[in-house]
Amino acid sequence: MYRMSAINSTVSFWGATTSKANFCETDYAVSRYIAEFVNSLTNVVYIIYGIYGLRQLRKYEHGDLLRALPYWGLIAVGLCSFAFHLSLKYHTQMMDDLSMHFATTPVLYRVLTTNSNRRDSAVMGMVLSAVLVFLVTFHVMTDELLVHSVSFVGAVTIIGIYTIRLVNSRTLPGSATRRQIWGIVRFGAAIFNLGYWLWIVDQWACGFLTKAREAIGFPYAFILELHGWWHICTGIGAYTFIAVVEHLVSGENLSKQSFAWPASWASRSIFAGREPVDKVNEIQK
Repeated sequence: MYRMSAINSTVSFWGATTSKANFCETDYAVSRYIAEFVNSLTNVVYIIYGIYGLRQLRKYEHGDLLRALPYWGLIAVGLCSFAFHLSLKYHTQMMDDLSMHFATTPVLYRVLTTNSNRRDSAVMGMVLSAVLVFLVTFHVMTDELLVHSVSFVGAVTIIGIYTIRLVNSRTLPGSATRRQIWGIVRFGAAIFNLGYWLWIVDQWACGFLTKAREAIGFPYAFILELHGWWHICTGIGAYTFIAVVEHLVSGENLSKQSFAWPASWASRSIFAGREPVDKVNEIQK
């Protein structure tokens, strides 16, 4: 059965669990060296997409640190979340929590200062840095989750709203570019929402999922590790919005922006809608 190989955390490589958060995956079910096997390994998604984004910047000789920071933040999320799920220790949980803010803040800065002059951009940078320091300090000192969660969701919401504004202001109405970008944005929002609901179900239906995994057995039970799917969905969604914001803020031609799959697919999928009939006829002529 799926849980038969699970061992007591006190005899694991990392010792007793000290983190306050623990998810539905059975601890040390695969190895005494990995607390949550699936939840640990699925963090590779963040790292892969972060590296891809950095390679694209280097490919087009964009050495600007500001443009690279969101991708470094994405990699940091993957590494910190991996460390947390690997060990289930309090200090790695703090790393995982705080990496989320370090990943969103550079993207938030970019969307808020798109049309700002140098002085206003500097002021916004100082304000966001101060807020980030406050959130980090408050979270570490109090170990609370409400302010941490609300601030993160708020930052993601603001990024989403400003991304929509950028799409409308920086692409021509009815153009193929706008249609393609909208396809990527819709897909990014959809995959984010899917990941969120999988995260919710993983918590609410943990008892049912555990019994189902026991019945299915290794290795197919891994399919029902929904927190791992949350990592995959949010990794794809985070990369998608970072890449879209990078394209819109830089103002570069869409043909010079190579989006990773499945964002590249989304630009030509049902999320992008259909080409207007009159344009299709014009192309055929």
